[in-house]
Amino acid sequence: ISIAYTAFSPRPSISRHSSIATNPPMDRSKPKDYLILAVIACFCPVWPINIVGFVYSIMSRNSLEQGNIDGARRLGRVAKLLSVVSLVGGAIIIVACAKTFTQNAFNYLNNKL
Repeated sequence: ISIAYTAFSPRPSISRHSSIATNPPMDRSKPKDYLILAVIACFCPVWPINIVGFVYSIMSRNSLEQGNIDGARRLGRVAKLLSVVSLVGGAIIIVACAKTFTQNAFNYLNNKL
């Protein structure tokens, strides 16, 4: 039997287990490094951003291997953010280029006929 303080009461309580306040539950699941997303983002035409996202993904994987779970989680979130920005930016660039190309081709064909 041990005396522990609960999170909601200033009075001690007699219990067999420690309280939630002394041992908070930690989310120690394996953090994602988003490597697949970063590799896919490398095919988008936003090269500086997607390469940096890929590097952050690798750094996240290395941090996890070294046992730094919090650092791996933080680096993984940055890799995910940069990869999503790269995918969205790449989609915008591809759509804009396709629109410009079709407009120019249409104008060229109209002028030729």
